[in-house]
This record gives sequence, structure tokens and C-alpha cells, in this order.
Amino acid sequence: MRSILNKYSEIRNIKSNIKKYKYEFENHRIYTNISRCEKVGTILLILNTILLIMDLIVYKPMRAKTSSYIFLFYSHITVIILILLWFILLKMHKKYKKTLSLRVYYILLINISLYWCMFMALNNLSIGGQISAYLICILCISALLYISPLEAFVTYFISMLIFSLGIFHIVHDIRSLFSNMVNVVIVALFAYIASNINFKHFSQDFINNKNNLESKKKLEETNRKLKEYEKLRTDFFANISHELRTPLNVIYCAEQIMEENVEKSNFYDNTLNKYLDMIKQNSYRLIRIIENLIDITKIDALNFDVNFENYDIIRIIEDITMSVADFIKDRGIAIIFDTEIEEKIIACDLNLIERIILNLLSNSVKFTEKGGSIFVKIHLEDNKVCISVKDTGIGIPDCMQELIFDRFIQVDKSISKSCEGSGIGLAIAKSLVEMQGGSISVKSVLGKGSEFTISLLDISINDDTKNKCANQLERNYMKKVRIEFSDIYE
Repeated sequence: MRSILNKYSEIRNIKSNIKKYKYEFENHRIYTNISRCEKVGTILLILNTILLIMDLIVYKPMRAKTSSYIFLFYSHITVIILILLWFILLKMHKKYKKTLSLRVYYILLINISLYWCMFMALNNLSIGGQISAYLICILCISALLYISPLEAFVTYFISMLIFSLGIFHIVHDIRSLFSNMVNVVIVALFAYIASNINFKHFSQDFINNKNNLESKKKLEETNRKLKEYEKLRTDFFANISHELRTPLNVIYCAEQIMEENVEKSNFYDNTLNKYLDMIKQNSYRLIRIIENLIDITKIDALNFDVNFENYDIIRIIEDITMSVADFIKDRGIAIIFDTEIEEKIIACDLNLIERIILNLLSNSVKFTEKGGSIFVKIHLEDNKVCISVKDTGIGIPDCMQELIFDRFIQVDKSISKSCEGSGIGLAIAKSLVEMQGGSISVKSVLGKGSEFTISLLDISINDDTKNKCANQLERNYMKKVRIEFSDIYE
């Protein structure tokens, strides 16, 4: 009972949707039927031409004995003429856009085919007792054309009625008459059911296509709006970041001037120095936040420039590590640097490498308690330079390790305010690594520490002018360290 109700509900939904798109559906159905009728008409034209030739060659001697062969000959000529006229009218309709509905043309061809097959069947009934031509015709119509239930009922009922009258006129044997009538009724009923099923599937396909098109349009519109909103967001962050940078530079410059004046005047005041240090540290922190926002907008807009040059990656990592060690020497955390090789020249972006390593080291310092250790190691593996930053800090839960490189994700939001962060540092670091063709991964045990590993391609640029060896690099990392570590308070 439930399946019947579901079927009834499905039919009602199809009908309601068909009403919604009635004009479009009818046009689509008619044009599909016309297209198929053109193919059917061509086949009938070729078939009747072949049969006409056979009439002239094979059946002509039999006309004297059986008049049915004469009728057969004229029926082929008549059908050929009717189909040719049908094609001419259809072509004129397409060319001159006549007001006559195209529905008339496919119904006309159905009737030409149907009544020709009826005549062939009745004519053959008088010769050999077979009515297969009519039965095959209505089955082909039900399978090939999309006829509405009303059209199918009228077409099959009228043709069956006329054909039955013809059988009554020709057949006088009761058994043969009953057998033929049963065949006609059963096949006509089957053809009607098949037409309805065919029409239903055609309707359902049409509705599905319309729904898919509407869903696609809605999706495209939503996607377009999302792109607009994303562009607005990106532009907003870019503009606000640049707008914040100007007053921040003024504050930072004012703090430096005040600091210089205090030093020149030999005036020492603990409170004043404390507030100057607070201004400087928070200026660094704002600089870091603004730089991160600008980087995010550039990454999202695919507008981030990567400048590859040949550098000694061992020297770079060692210098950064030592600078951090000097900066945090009073925090009671040991930093150990270790490498399997003394020199390795690879193509990379120096500024990006500095930002990545400083970000990883600042995270390690941030989440490692006093007395802990941080290990920075470099080794070669599968034509890659692997740089690992390992600490003995709080670790990362298993459920968070896949999310840690997503934006605005923080492992422990209950961390003391002595260590703050925006949750975008690792996301930016991951993007900066991938821009250089590398990858970054994490291994961690909760309560025991974490290890971040960067893998960079072991390749170099074939240009001697771009080699920046160890003895050529003299960089002061302290300001960058202060900026990167600005969210770690004493």
C-alpha cells in the first residue's frame, strides 16, 4: 500500500512540474518527435521504394491471379508520394515559420505510417492470413515517439476500431476472427501502456534536466557572489592593513626617538623604560599582525612573489637559531642546533625561509616550559633537505594534528596570556613552504612535545651570480626575532 502511495505521489510531482514547464516541455517533446519522425519517414521512403521495385520485378506476374498485389503496388506509390509531400511541407514550415503547429506534422506521419501498415496487414490477411504489419507498427510507434496518454489512447483506439472493422469484413471464420481480434486488442493495450511508460520517463528526464539546470544556475550565482564577497574581504584586509601600517610606523618612530632622547640625556627611570618597552613590544606585535594579514591577502589573491636564489641553507638556519638562542637566554630554555652536513646550497627564498623558521621557533618557545629544550636538526633524505624543529613542550592532541595548519586554529585556547597568538602563523608557514615546492608535517605526543619537519627540494639555480654563500651573508636577525616573538611576554 505504501509503495502505491509513493508511486501516486511521484506521478503527482511529475504532473505538477510538467505544469510549471508546460510550454517548454511541449516544445521539447514536439521537436524531439519531429526529429525522430524525419528518420522514420526516411526509413519508410527507402523501404517503400525497395518494395515498389520488388512489386515491379517479383510480384507483377501475380497481379492477374490475385488483385491484392495490385493494391500493394498502388499503396507503395501512395505512401512514397505522401511522405515526399510531408517532407516538403515540413521544410516549408521550417523555412517560412508557418503558424501551423509542428504537432500536426508528427501526428500526420504517425497516421500515414499507421494506416499504411493497417492496409498492408489487411491486404496480407486476404493473401496469407497475417496481420503482423499493423502490430509491428503500433509497437514501433509506442517505442520511438513520445506520445501523451490522450494522444496514445485516441491514436490506438481509432486505429484498432478501423482495423477491427476491416478484419470483420475479410475474415469469416469465427476461430480465426477471434484469434486475430485477441492479438489486436492485446498488442494495442500493450502499446498504450508502453507509450505511457515512455512518456513518463521522458517527462521525468525533462524535469530532472530542468532541475539540474536551475541548480547549476543557482550554484553559479552563489559562486559568483562568494567570489565577490571574497574579493571584498581581500580588498578590505589589504586596505585596512596598509591603513594601520602608517599610524603604527608613526608610533614606532616616536618610541625610538623617545628612547634615543632618554639615552642622550642620561635620564634613567624604571617606569619610563618599562612603558617604552611595552610600546616597542606591542608595536612589533602589531607589525607582525599586519604583515600576516597582508600575506594572507596576497596568498588568497595568488599574488605572492617568490624570489629564488642560491643560498647555503645550513648557514641560514644556524644563524636564525643562534639569534633566537641569544634572545631567549633568560627564559631557561635550551636551543640545540645539529646538522649532518656543513654546507648545502639550494634554491630558496631567503625572506620566506626566515619567516618559516622563526614562526616554528616562536611556537616552540611559546609552548615549552622553563627547563625545556628545543632541537633544530638538518639532514638529507631522498634528494630533499629536511629541517626539523623539535621541542619538549605541551604537545598537540591527535585530533588537532590534521587541523593545526588551518587558519585561526589554536591548540589550547586556555593558554596563559603570557603567550598569545592569532592562529594564522602555521597556516602562513605552510603556504610559504609549499610556494617553494616543499612540504611541512608534524609529529606530536601530548604532554611530551612536538616536531615540525620541513622538506625542501635539493635543487639550485644554474646561475653563479645568484649564489649567496656563507661568507657573503651578514644579516642581523634580531629585529625579525623581536617581531616574531612579540606575542611572548616576560
